[in-house]
Amino acid sequence: MTLEEDAGPSSLWRRPRFVSFSAGVFANNLGDGIYAVTLPLLSYDLTGSLHVMALLSAVTPVALLLSGPLLGHLADRYGTRGLVLSGLAVQFLAVLVLIVVLGGDVRPGAWLLVVCELSVQFGGATYRSGWFASLPALFPDQPGQARGVQSASFRVTTVLGPLLAGALLGPLGYVGLLWLNLGTFLVPAAVWLAGVRPPRKTDGGRAHDGFARSVLAGWRVLRGSRVVFTTMVLVAFVEVLGGTGSQALSVFYLRDELRLSGGRVEFVLTVVNLCATAGALWATRIAGEGSRLRIGHVALGALLTTAGSLALMTSGSPVLVTLAMTGLFGSYSVLNVAAEVLLYRMMPAEYIGRLWGLWRLVCGGAEALGPLVISVSSGVLPVRGVFLVLGAIAMLPLCWLLLRIRTGWDTLPPPPAARHATTVPGPADTA
Repeated sequence: MTLEEDAGPSSLWRRPRFVSFSAGVFANNLGDGIYAVTLPLLSYDLTGSLHVMALLSAVTPVALLLSGPLLGHLADRYGTRGLVLSGLAVQFLAVLVLIVVLGGDVRPGAWLLVVCELSVQFGGATYRSGWFASLPALFPDQPGQARGVQSASFRVTTVLGPLLAGALLGPLGYVGLLWLNLGTFLVPAAVWLAGVRPPRKTDGGRAHDGFARSVLAGWRVLRGSRVVFTTMVLVAFVEVLGGTGSQALSVFYLRDELRLSGGRVEFVLTVVNLCATAGALWATRIAGEGSRLRIGHVALGALLTTAGSLALMTSGSPVLVTLAMTGLFGSYSVLNVAAEVLLYRMMPAEYIGRLWGLWRLVCGGAEALGPLVISVSSGVLPVRGVFLVLGAIAMLPLCWLLLRIRTGWDTLPPPPAARHATTVPGPADTA
């Protein structure tokens, strides 16, 4: 038995493999955060077109939603190694092309910006699909907690990435920020070269059918787990209520009705993001392997907080609105991370790529529905009325939970035996 196996289930951070893996994912996510700020600003300076900026912002959800089931199928059938390497390569080449073009005399057109953005986002989705599908093989005793830590890490980079981009844009310029983004892709590559990679003998070969049948089989497995499927539906509701649409609505409310300055809005958003990150870390701990906490209780607390926060948003007091935003986006973070931990903790490893892709398709589609609900509501109601509409929507899953919380729908079955039978790969396995 190795030292890592001896250390027990609570010692992920004491394992060099996990620390190295997390560093690579963190660096890649940080680069994405920098790029997410750099490209819209660059596109505005180059084109001055709102249409181009809107098109660039639409590329990300398209790449993430539509590619999820396909990449999940590829991970389960052909292995995760190819996805990780090809995803990193596509990201690297797309950013490098943009740097070369900006360094020349030719002014890049809108089409090049869109192609580079689509390539970076699709490459990132490919890379993450490969890594996340490999978690049960890399950390077989704690795949759920490992996934939760990565979710919390992503929350941190959503704060640090834009702050770093804003601080360095002046001294480095756009090309300098793109070079910095390019450097972040080298960290996960170095982690790979150091030997932290999925073992060959357990990588791929689990999905034997074609794409449609393979994804359908994954859907049947997901639908067959009452706990996981119901949790996904609850998360989909929370995505509508606390996703990107509500974040944009909150910023508009702070600026337009509460008349907060740009600096104060940035401060409020920083506080809210830090609290959401803390909530994600807490959710990783309470929902990890060995936890006896029922996911129904987590969902009930999150939805109660969501409904109360949406009602409090109408108070008009900057202090109370800040507290409401903290509750709204904090509960969103807690339930999302706890649900992802549950997915990786309870579902069979041979389907995890397809299951994650389907999960993102459903929940990402729900998040995309949020701006539509807000747009329709804001056409007939003031901003405070829109928050009340969202609060009314929150009552639907909340009432269902209150009626079903004693039925034991969220009683967890024993995790798949095959997952616990997997051994931690040694150096020979990772070559």
